Amino acid sequence: MSTTLAILLYPGLALALLLGVLFGWLIERRTPPAPRASALRGLAGPAALAGIGLTGLALTLLPWPLHPAAGWSAIGSPATLWALFEGAFLLPLLPGFVSGRPFAARAAAREAQIGAAGRCVFWLAAGSALWSGAGWSLALLPGRLLLGLAGLLALPVAIGCGPFGAEQSLAAAGAEEGLDDSTAALVRLARLVRGAALLAALPLALLRPLLGPEARLAPALALAIVAALFVAVALLLRQVGALMPRLTLPGALRWCWGRALPLALAGVLYLALVRG
Repeated sequence: MSTTLAILLYPGLALALLLGVLFGWLIERRTPPAPRASALRGLAGPAALAGIGLTGLALTLLPWPLHPAAGWSAIGSPATLWALFEGAFLLPLLPGFVSGRPFAARAAAREAQIGAAGRCVFWLAAGSALWSGAGWSLALLPGRLLLGLAGLLALPVAIGCGPFGAEQSLAAAGAEEGLDDSTAALVRLARLVRGAALLAALPLALLRPLLGPEARLAPALALAIVAALFVAVALLLRQVGALMPRLTLPGALRWCWGRALPLALAGVLYLALVRG
């Protein structure tokens, strides 16, 4: 029963949808429109819906405070978390590749390449913070700060936010080119949900030593810290989107490999040396 509650309500599907709506409001200054049942007639709608489901499962396996199924062995599993998040991001792109619409296929290819590169660096940073076992001692603090900065720089690349979003010079709708309004609304909601879930994963990974029972931090306070960081990073992403122009594919990859990756590698190396 506790596992079902976790998957459906907290920290699973219901929280994923709530975070997606909040994320959309924070970065776009409006709530995403509610999709209708007609969105499921084609291939894009069910693929987006499946992506939302995978995101809810992935969110369930993160180490949230007050997790109703805290003893579940799958929580924190690196391979399972990675597979669920990657499925949530890549599955909704498949309809764009097979649609026969050139602009949609181009937007899907751009999103797939940029997103995969960003998530490689993101998981190097967030995964190292989550699974390395490093604490928050003064000696380890520089390494965790490097990982946090790397994850922050890689996050908008990983989720296709702001300057790393769809190329709009040929088609303003990007990957939703040619879709009806209801289907496009569901696709956009799925994008917001998976982006919000990955954003939430970053503070959970960085603060895990402070959120565990050994830290004696009240669960309510732990959730407040994660929520505050979620809102702060979302507002920062909105500012980045407003100030930076849309980057080309090579420019986005240079940002990822030239700025975020060196910081992530430095953080991993620092923690390995200090803890070794």
